[in-house]
Amino acid sequence: MHYYQFNIGDYRRDTGHLSLLEHGIYRTLLDSYYLNETPLCEDDAILMRTHCVRTDIEEKAFKNVMNDFFILTKKGYTHKKCLEQINKYNAKSDKARLSAKVRWDANALRTHSEGNANHKPLTNNHNPIKKTSRFKPPLIFEVTEYCTERNNLVDPQSFIDHYESNGWMRGKTKIKDWKACVRTWEKNANEKTSINNRHNETPTDRSRIAADKLRRQEATYTQDSTLIQINDRPIR
Repeated sequence: MHYYQFNIGDYRRDTGHLSLLEHGIYRTLLDSYYLNETPLCEDDAILMRTHCVRTDIEEKAFKNVMNDFFILTKKGYTHKKCLEQINKYNAKSDKARLSAKVRWDANALRTHSEGNANHKPLTNNHNPIKKTSRFKPPLIFEVTEYCTERNNLVDPQSFIDHYESNGWMRGKTKIKDWKACVRTWEKNANEKTSINNRHNETPTDRSRIAADKLRRQEATYTQDSTLIQINDRPIR
């Protein structure tokens, strides 16, 4: 599920005792539950890792949320309202698929009865229409894991906030690959760091760099001059 109904009244009634930190953790866990349509992982360490729970305060808030809203079963941590929403969504989807199948069968039967004398068979040069996959915005833990894997300087939260505010558009183009955007941010961050390092150079550093460059040039010139003398030596 990429969307679900959110009843503000019910949510506030059930979560009025939560702190702002606990609210954030709870909503992130709910997003994962609805996105995967399965109970959450029963391993707390893995669950905290994939949902960016790092500090002791965050771990305490995480455990409070799990104790208040989730039940540990053999399949993992379950949530009553999430299960109800997912079952209702799947029932509606099944009903829509059945209705579409009935219409499809009816149209196929009518087309078969009428015949189609102008039908042209497919040839070897026929290019079928390619189905394009629909872009799915990443979750914070997905961006965090990718940035950790690449060991870059990109801040996952700033990355998501930036593109969510732009409707996941880069200029006038809809983003298709968020990982490519991460790599672009990574390149820009590295270039910015390089520029900052050059700006932080002291006069002594610049003099040392210039002297090293001059010595390398003189060494190259000396080597080239030696080669010229050797090549110009007459053959006896």
